[in-house]
Amino acid sequence: MTSRKSRQAALSVEADAIDVLVRTKLVPALARELVPRSIPIGRLRRGLERRLTVVSAPAGYGKTTLLAEWRNVLLSTGVKVAWVSLDPDDDNPSIFSSYLIESIVVATGGIGSRAQRLLRDRALIPLKVVFDELLNELDAAGVELFVMLDDFDRLASPVIHDAVFGLLRYAPSNLHVVLSCRATPALPLSHFESRDQLVRVDADDLRFDEQETRAFFDRVAGKALDAASLERLRAATEGWVSGLQLAALALRDESDENDAARVAEQVGNARAGIATYLNENVMTHVPDAIRHFLLCTAVLDRMTPPLCDALTGARDGADCLEWLSVHNLFIKSIDGGREWYRYHALFSQYLREELALRQPGTIAALHRRASEWHAGRHQWPDAVRHALAAGDFDAAAAWVEACAMKFIAASDVRTVLDWVSRLPDHASKGRLRLRVAHAWALALAMQTVDARHALEAIEADIDAGRLGTDDVTATELLAVRSLIAALSDRSAESLHLGERVMAAGPKPGSWIEQIGQTTLIFGLSYAGRIDDVLALRARAERAAHGDVPLYANVYRRNMSGLAEFVAGRLHDASKTFEAALQSAERAAGRLSAATALSAGYLSSIYYEWNDLAKVREAQRERFQIAMQACSLGPLQRFMQTAALLAFDAGQAVRAHEILDEADHVACGRQWLRLRVACMATGIRLYLKEGNLTRANRLGHALASLVPAAPPDAVSSYVETWQIAQSAQARLLLGDQREHDAASLMAAVHEQVAARGFDWLAAQAATLRAAALEQAGHADAALDVLAQALEYGQRNGLVRTFIDEGAVLERLIARMQAQAERFPQVSAWYVRELAQAFDAHRKSAGAQAARSETAQTAGNLSAREVEILDYVARGLSNKEIARALRVAPETIKWHLKNIFEKLNVTSRIQAVRSGLALDLPRSRMHDGDA
Repeated sequence: MTSRKSRQAALSVEADAIDVLVRTKLVPALARELVPRSIPIGRLRRGLERRLTVVSAPAGYGKTTLLAEWRNVLLSTGVKVAWVSLDPDDDNPSIFSSYLIESIVVATGGIGSRAQRLLRDRALIPLKVVFDELLNELDAAGVELFVMLDDFDRLASPVIHDAVFGLLRYAPSNLHVVLSCRATPALPLSHFESRDQLVRVDADDLRFDEQETRAFFDRVAGKALDAASLERLRAATEGWVSGLQLAALALRDESDENDAARVAEQVGNARAGIATYLNENVMTHVPDAIRHFLLCTAVLDRMTPPLCDALTGARDGADCLEWLSVHNLFIKSIDGGREWYRYHALFSQYLREELALRQPGTIAALHRRASEWHAGRHQWPDAVRHALAAGDFDAAAAWVEACAMKFIAASDVRTVLDWVSRLPDHASKGRLRLRVAHAWALALAMQTVDARHALEAIEADIDAGRLGTDDVTATELLAVRSLIAALSDRSAESLHLGERVMAAGPKPGSWIEQIGQTTLIFGLSYAGRIDDVLALRARAERAAHGDVPLYANVYRRNMSGLAEFVAGRLHDASKTFEAALQSAERAAGRLSAATALSAGYLSSIYYEWNDLAKVREAQRERFQIAMQACSLGPLQRFMQTAALLAFDAGQAVRAHEILDEADHVACGRQWLRLRVACMATGIRLYLKEGNLTRANRLGHALASLVPAAPPDAVSSYVETWQIAQSAQARLLLGDQREHDAASLMAAVHEQVAARGFDWLAAQAATLRAAALEQAGHADAALDVLAQALEYGQRNGLVRTFIDEGAVLERLIARMQAQAERFPQVSAWYVRELAQAFDAHRKSAGAQAARSETAQTAGNLSAREVEILDYVARGLSNKEIARALRVAPETIKWHLKNIFEKLNVTSRIQAVRSGLALDLPRSRMHDGDA
């Protein structure tokens, strides 16, 4: 068992410096002596002009050593080289991307730092988005960089494989990736081979020839052999370097060179039974103290003398490691200072099998000692891993509890959730801080249902006396519950709980206070208390300090903008959201979860203002970020706007796909408002397509979700209800029940207007006016429309009217003719709306021509699509030619064909056509989503 005293000592130190990365994995393991490999190095040089190099061979062929030599060659010429030694624990998208990007940042002195901030900003961000930002940084820097991923085949995650393929597929010409693996990696290598962008190095290339075999025995083994002996050994091992090393170890204490023949025969069979060979020919020559050291340290992936001492109970770790290094016994240094070492993979596997065979009862104890040693140094991932391997779940829970909130504050909720998922219930049952951290992590991962269940279980155990608590923890539990309420779109509950959190007087600047303020602002926004929100925002800004996590800070600023947004103050809201967006972009680049929050709300405002260029810019390349990392409000606006924009561009199928994707997210997170918005937007689009059957089918499903009765209280549910009832009114109009639609929208209009939701009221009034017009109540229609126009002229409304189509265009024309009846509506505004209708009608008329162009665009070849993709990324003809390894004149010829097929005359027009036509490359349609 882990001693309570030592565990408390580990926990008593504040875990300020949390780093989940093992720094020694960012440099290759160093052999004491190296044999120059001129032939395989020559083959690797072909990778200077290619995107991907794969070194593939079974264990023991010297893959890592070869790449370490290639790394040194590259560094000597001024090329930057990033290195990651991978192991099975890295088979996690978050961990892998952290290592990869950190290695690049370290190797280049800062390139990749924006992508790194993306990871730290929000754990839910898709790996593709992070890699896209990384590619942009590498492309802009233009620095020649090799990224070496050793033991890549240890990663089985399809997410990682897809992300790496995307990284390689769109890599700029200055990026080269080298993978070492025991088997062919799970990547579509044919994609690169067919484009002459792949270099393969296999086992045959890695075999030692006669000269290298001689050098090995002379320099590494320190054993001079005659030519005949060398040839016997080389033939017996077939140039397998581990076989040569086994032979060298067996010959080390032999004085008769004739023994080379006997050793050659034994080594020839070694690959069929490494353990037997090592036991009979190598370990018999190893001193007992070293054998004890080897077995005790077999459980370690990396070693340093103090860690080894902790496992052996002796103080000879440094001496033992030096002995192993001097005798070249399958050990390598993994840092420049020879403080950290690792065993060769084959030898490590052998030692673990020997330990399990000879001393199985010591394995758990060794893991426990390693766990305590790492925990004492706040190396939490290793501490938790060894505790779990020991089956010591109590220790693992203690380590997770010690650091969980630090990880959460750094936005790394994935790690916490992964750790807790590996713990049995009994290990965490009595640990209040661990369970509270788990509830935080679930909520921040937007797993709100699970978070609520976790919180209820904590509160039940507190009430039953099974867990103790204090006032601070009680306030923290309130804060968690308020966050769950806000993320679940329960604004009234969020308001109530947020007020209780702030009334409890949390520590200024604390995590609890930040969450309390944010959830309170959300509740106040939908309660119509905008003045209270602005006052709270002013107080928060005065008290702001620099160590607030980026996402939390931007989220709170967006909540302040939400109050203006809900109240219908669109100009004020846009300024707040734009300031938040600019702040997030400065801190984390444009492709971050924090920027997607603001972009969602701004998309809706810009779309309303009919500034479609700004909409596209706000949404460019952010679709997947929004889907993965946005809370309900910004995602709803982002999705609706994206679908409407796609439909407007003649991409009806894509529009419905967007709605389906968002609906899937809504179902998973149980977000009613998002589901309703997806259904309502789908109904609207189906009606425009004339597909009444599908529209009515959605309408029936919608009616079962949202009752017709108006809400009792002022809350975010008012918006949900308004969206649903407006969709039902559209269905009534489609069924030619204009009077029923007008009656329904009158009730909706009155409800939302009475609650101070001015923008929603204008939308309801517009649809009500359309229904009255179609019902034959022309004057009443104008009277109601005037209310919407009066608000619209102050806030720049355009699409609210345009999207209602010909009925509203007729009403606007009559409004112009009867301007004297409505002095509150400015003539210039009505005139601009009439012009907007005219422009929109012409644009719709041109859609048929665009559709024809789209059919032509389908004839673009794969190479032409690839070139258009490079054009979209801003590359010149010469840069594209260099990337594709063709002549610049070839690129010009392809561009001429592209222009003809797309019926355009410039590169910009071609790119815009590619975006609008959703061409089959991710960079062509990410921004269009």
